[in-house]
Amino acid sequence: MSNYLELLREFIKTDFKLRYKNSYLGIIWIVLKPLAMFSVIYVVWSNIIKIDADYKMMLLLGIMVMTFFNEGVMMGLGSLMSKAGIILKIKFPREIVVFSAVTISLLDFIFNMVVFAIFSIFTPVTVTPISFVLFLMAIFSLYILIMGVSLFLSILYIKLRDIHNLMQVVLQLFFWLTPVYYQLEMLPENLQRIVMLNPLTTILTLARKGLITGDQVVRADFIDMTMIFLVCLSILIVAIVFFRKRVIKIAEYF
Repeated sequence: MSNYLELLREFIKTDFKLRYKNSYLGIIWIVLKPLAMFSVIYVVWSNIIKIDADYKMMLLLGIMVMTFFNEGVMMGLGSLMSKAGIILKIKFPREIVVFSAVTISLLDFIFNMVVFAIFSIFTPVTVTPISFVLFLMAIFSLYILIMGVSLFLSILYIKLRDIHNLMQVVLQLFFWLTPVYYQLEMLPENLQRIVMLNPLTTILTLARKGLITGDQVVRADFIDMTMIFLVCLSILIVAIVFFRKRVIKIAEYF
């Protein structure tokens, strides 16, 4: 087990370094890129489109969460293919490759949180110890969900390369089915029910509540978060079973 954890750590470290290889600014881009993007969004929504301060922070966090989901899924999808040379030569649990790719996107999200903290200086947010726990539960549930989806897709991508292009469209659909730029209450009641079927809606809503309006967190929020966590965990368990049954035969498709 310790050998596998060491291998996972090496994959993460290597992939993280390779992302910024031959770049003059190197890992500074991890903070610089979201800082530049969020600055543009913040200025536009502050000066051109007049909105409440809370909503600006909710918009920033929404973009961060959805970026985490999108990048995590796409990196996980192509993870087996990117490590084909190693997979064909070394025997180890193939899940490690997918876990490594998704964890890289989690690290990017954590660095983005530094940028969020910078913006929170100009637009104060309300965070309590209890609400921060709710936020962590939401992000952990999202991480598990991404892992489960990635395990499914990484196997399918080996056989069906069109999955990559298809998922880009699907992720765009999920982006707009999640209340990032709009509030759920703005939609007609029938559309609200459809959007609420998307687990990302509850995850994002509770993440925002935990990190921005922490004084509004109630017991029911933790009950909702627990239910979503169990859904995400169930998806991961089913995905692991599916992955282990199919991964044995993927070598012939490389």
